[in-house]
Amino acid sequence: MKKQKKTVLDKSSWRTTTAQRSKYYIGDLARTCEGAIITTFMTMFLLMQGINPAKMAGVMLAVKLIDSFDDVIFGFLIDKIKIADLSKIRKIAGKGKYLPWYRLTFWMFPIFTILFFMMPMRISEVGKLVWFGVFYLLYDLSYTLVEVPMNSMAVTLTDNVDERNVIIQNKSILSNNVIMIIGIVFYALVSELVGLPIKYVVIGSSVIFFAMMIPLVRGVEEYNTELANVNEDENAHYTFKDMLECIKTNKYMFVLLLSTLITSCLATGANLANFVAYYHFGNSLVFAVPIAIAAIPGLIAQLNTAKITKKIGKVKTILLAGIMGSIPLMLIYFVGSKHIVLICSLLVLQSLPGNIANIAKTFLIPDTIEYTRYKTGKDCSGIFFAMNSFVTKLTQSVASSLGLFLLGLSGWIEIEATDFADVAAQNIQQPASALNMLWIVYTLIPAVGTLLGILVMVFYRIKDKDIDLMIKCNAGDITREECEAQLSRKYN
Repeated sequence: MKKQKKTVLDKSSWRTTTAQRSKYYIGDLARTCEGAIITTFMTMFLLMQGINPAKMAGVMLAVKLIDSFDDVIFGFLIDKIKIADLSKIRKIAGKGKYLPWYRLTFWMFPIFTILFFMMPMRISEVGKLVWFGVFYLLYDLSYTLVEVPMNSMAVTLTDNVDERNVIIQNKSILSNNVIMIIGIVFYALVSELVGLPIKYVVIGSSVIFFAMMIPLVRGVEEYNTELANVNEDENAHYTFKDMLECIKTNKYMFVLLLSTLITSCLATGANLANFVAYYHFGNSLVFAVPIAIAAIPGLIAQLNTAKITKKIGKVKTILLAGIMGSIPLMLIYFVGSKHIVLICSLLVLQSLPGNIANIAKTFLIPDTIEYTRYKTGKDCSGIFFAMNSFVTKLTQSVASSLGLFLLGLSGWIEIEATDFADVAAQNIQQPASALNMLWIVYTLIPAVGTLLGILVMVFYRIKDKDIDLMIKCNAGDITREECEAQLSRKYN
């Protein structure tokens, strides 16, 4: 039997340098970490402000309805307006399609994050809810203005398929693992063991992440900003109707977004993990143990995701890994909160296939964008990443709102504290009804959401080799006729 040769990537045709890729990775990591501040602390912070959970849930959903229009509008503007062509701001914005937007707006993100957490403890509940609504909306706006250009650059930095996949995999692995470490550090700092106020942690972290975003401003170039093999006159007239048509054309992006929508809307436990740990196990840092144990195996699994998808395909990888990851989540609910060792073991088992499924899923987003570019002759990267950003933010808020709403109905006793050390010092106890609801919100609802979200991916049916051909056609490496002749089937 012949031994297979190890596949070695040919980097001679890569567009970006190591320095350029590093700046992109660091900038994207900083942007992700800044977003993780809100993800990690928002629910915890608000529950310690003495606000009724059900009222919080209502404001959160109201803000997201407003923000939904922002994401679509700014996705359109980012695709439509070429900032680099505007003479008055060209010197500041520089060249490119998405980088100029990043250069002009990235600094807003950490500023509005900090302002959100500057909510005064002494104002009325109505005042706190207004503060929450206003600054959460401003935070979301700044999030979109950074998120859309940053993610869209995964398409425009290079027209080389292998290089793009490596960039996507590396940035995803870096973000996932650093976020895991950052999360543990964040939780430890505000735990009853350290007792640092949440506001101080937010300010210090935002300053660091802002500094990390700066290098991407200079020394990085976009190479894949124009489409080949399309009618130039058609491509020049780019309206909001065209944007909506792009979305309608791409049913595969709809499948991706629907999968994310289902899974994330039911991910009700993530933002309440510390309260589950504190009230069910007596220590807010309990869940740091399985995270730490799974760190190295999880990294190995993520590093091999590209090889796995190359061998069995991206969609099959997502389906198999997703199902394997959802089973331990379901079992945790039935095990109950008295068996901490078994629960931690199941969390470790869940994280390994879960990491693979999440990384593999990120490979499909640029693929679906290339499919739309191929089908319509229009570059709709901005609108798709705006839609993805909107779905991500909306579902996180729906999940948080759902968890908070259910908690509000369970008899939850409101808390006014700066951190878990303060909660412990006040000896604030919760009734059995609230503790039972905490367990359901943390285990059962997310398990059902994970399984349903994975099953939706059965309907994603673009073959990997066909996407490779479409990318070559979009870049002008082959003609549309050559592409059509080699596709495995006709895509309607």
